[in-house]
Amino acid sequence: MNGARPLIDRTGEQITGADPGLSVWVSANAGTGKTRVLVDRLTRLLLSGAPAQRILCLTFTKAAAAEMENRLNDHLGAWTTMNDTDLARELTALMGRVSEDDDLRKARRLFAETLETPGGLNIRTIHGFCESLLGRFPLESGLAPHFSVIDERTAAELLAEALDKVLVHTSSEEKGSLTEALKTLSGLVDEEGFSQVIKGLDANRGRLARMINRHGGLKNLLTATRSALGLTDDDDAENIAAGILNDCDQDGLYRAVEALDEGTGTDVDRAGVIRAWIEGDGDKSVFDNLYAPLFLTKKGEPRKTLITKSALKNYPEAETILVAEQGRVLAAKEKLKAISVVEASEAMLRLGTEMLRYYKYLKDA
Repeated sequence: MNGARPLIDRTGEQITGADPGLSVWVSANAGTGKTRVLVDRLTRLLLSGAPAQRILCLTFTKAAAAEMENRLNDHLGAWTTMNDTDLARELTALMGRVSEDDDLRKARRLFAETLETPGGLNIRTIHGFCESLLGRFPLESGLAPHFSVIDERTAAELLAEALDKVLVHTSSEEKGSLTEALKTLSGLVDEEGFSQVIKGLDANRGRLARMINRHGGLKNLLTATRSALGLTDDDDAENIAAGILNDCDQDGLYRAVEALDEGTGTDVDRAGVIRAWIEGDGDKSVFDNLYAPLFLTKKGEPRKTLITKSALKNYPEAETILVAEQGRVLAAKEKLKAISVVEASEAMLRLGTEMLRYYKYLKDA
């Protein structure tokens, strides 16, 4: 047929998915025809007699909404000028049944009907739809009438201003919880990373507020966090390291040192580190950088060899002593990790909640 439009191939599943009489959930990879199925579903709704103003189509992005509207208009516009044979073939492929004369008459009228629909086709983003609901019921939503929604750029500017206010306030303190929180975070992330942390808090500020309220305040939330990680309010990094020294089996470790001194050069080096640790003051940096690496790998896993066979010849019990100490060191390292998580979380929450408080003030203003 000269000038005939090529038919769009549709699978049985796509025809079923476009049936407006069914409730359908479509899941497929990009480029496989999900948008086309949705356009087909809209056109079949219109062909079945559904008023255009009663149809609501929601998408995630404005680009997707525009794409939907453009495709639908292209379809309906083409139908107005298509000859009867081509239109009948297209409607038959679309509906999965033989089209009738009444279907053709309806199809040719749809383009004009949608153009005459007040406000046009109701294809919107989820955010836009929610904003319209809030605009219709502001008091019920706890909002001021005639509120406006700030765009992403303005939100970013207000967030940066709120952060600047918190940092200025913090820098004026000689000592305080916010100052300590800033010191902790600045040692963990750079400026860009810090900005991402703050954006993450802002994106989850509703969940954060509910969590704080559920625990009866920020202090109780931080206590609950410590408890969840097996820590008490008195646990800190220095106490953990000192506890490893104070609670160790010094007599047993001295016997292990004697065994190591009679082993290889590696054994002798281990003996020197253990002896220095026992006779030291439990400094955390010594524990992290010298003592713990004797027992654990860089990945924090237990070392398979703590003493060579030559060193065990006259002191077979030395291996048992060192393995027991390895278990204590591993437990201490896990506890130190938990403390690092708590300290970072506490710093982030203290600084973040103060920043969000300023941010809310700026938005309300």
